[in-house]
Amino acid sequence: MDDAFHGEDAGRAAALEELKRRSFIGIGALIKRQVAVKLLSFLANIALARALAPQAFGIYAIVTFVAQFFSTFGDVGIGAALIQQKDNPTREELSSTFWLQQLVVWCVVCVAALAAPLVLRLYPSLPSYGVWLIRAMAVSFALTSLKTIPAIQMERRLDFRRIAIVDIAETLTFYGAALLLAFAGFEVWSFIIAALLRSLTGTALIYFFSGWIPSAHFKPSHVKGLVRFGLPYQGNTVLGFIKDAVTPFFVGIYSGPAAVGFVSWARNSAFAPLMLSEAFGRVAFPVFSRIQGDRELLARAVERSMRGITLVMFPVTALMIALGPEIIRVIFTAKWLPALPAYYFYCASPLVVGVMLPMYSAILALGKSGIVLKMMAALLVLEWGMGVPLVMTFGFNGIAFSQPVAAALFYFVYRRVLRSESVKIAVFRNIRASFFSALAAGFAAKIIMGFSGTAPLTLAAAVLAAAAVYTAAVWALEKQVLLEFGGDFIKIAVSGGKS
Repeated sequence: MDDAFHGEDAGRAAALEELKRRSFIGIGALIKRQVAVKLLSFLANIALARALAPQAFGIYAIVTFVAQFFSTFGDVGIGAALIQQKDNPTREELSSTFWLQQLVVWCVVCVAALAAPLVLRLYPSLPSYGVWLIRAMAVSFALTSLKTIPAIQMERRLDFRRIAIVDIAETLTFYGAALLLAFAGFEVWSFIIAALLRSLTGTALIYFFSGWIPSAHFKPSHVKGLVRFGLPYQGNTVLGFIKDAVTPFFVGIYSGPAAVGFVSWARNSAFAPLMLSEAFGRVAFPVFSRIQGDRELLARAVERSMRGITLVMFPVTALMIALGPEIIRVIFTAKWLPALPAYYFYCASPLVVGVMLPMYSAILALGKSGIVLKMMAALLVLEWGMGVPLVMTFGFNGIAFSQPVAAALFYFVYRRVLRSESVKIAVFRNIRASFFSALAAGFAAKIIMGFSGTAPLTLAAAVLAAAAVYTAAVWALEKQVLLEFGGDFIKIAVSGGKS
């Protein structure tokens, strides 16, 4: 009897160790992907910001918003449902899910195409060819939906190395095409054509790597359980989209495309640190789903993810806040300075969201998509309730204030939900070293810039000084954090490219 128990414990330990190993592989691959993608995106956006006017960015933001609005109804949350479920889906279940999704997606594309002329009445400042911009973007999102099922299969296997390759290829395709077309004088069409090419590239590669082809099989009973989890999940996605739509929708109507361009740029720039957490967040959901039955283990996994995310994200955010004006002048040019207040407000969001991301993934892993839906509905009311009057009072910069305030309120809701599920997390203990060290780094960078003013070399010196101060502060406050994650990063670097 004892041997049987010991055998079970040994088997559980071996399974957990294999899961941890594959997690490191996935995180390593996605970190490398993030470095490549963010570097490419950063350099390309600088060039695009110099080549195109803010109005072109604003038109693209509005068109993308409209197309994304329709596309949110083209998914019933089946992707997340496939990741969350414990057992591997059968080939018949996958094919049934694929055909259900495609039926819904292409119906939505037709609706978007027919509704495009009506959209132009809401945005009289859009050019007349905006109808075709919207239709082309809707097709782009539909093409992207073709890769959902094979991509989910790869995520369940934690095969993030190949997924990272696809993501990098998509980025190269999009920005390469956008830059060529922008300098050729295609204006906003540069983004649209590039988006279509990106969708085609990603879809072709994901099918090549997955080796999966849908059969002609379709049976409603195979998707019933997935839809039960997926509908609330997708409802959360729809509400989240509507929540964020206050910028392109209301700001676009009230202040015009240029204002949307400013706010969209500020948001995308300020949210750059969140992209650094994507590697952790993307791996966290399938991993947390695997261990959802062990509440204590899940709590420790959430804490570990939180430490890793904040260790990287907090100092980057601190630097972006401390050096905001200098970054804009040196890198993006002074024409984007009107968006500086929005940029500052948006920079506060990653500090909150980065802490909440592992908690959010854990709630979904526990199958609580209905609770997530209710929280998103409340968040929607808060952001729109604050955002609309702020825009009307303070202009387009006012919209950015509502997001970090609303997000901070829901930190407490996330904690309460997890506690009710016996997942108890010590938040401050796991973020204190990175938080206080990031503050010290931000002050150091600001002091360095104060000596020599705005110049590329001074900016570089400030960043290097901040990095040194941050490392020293983390070492002084909590040496074990650096040692722990230093070891993890070594494992990631060694194993990240191997399966």
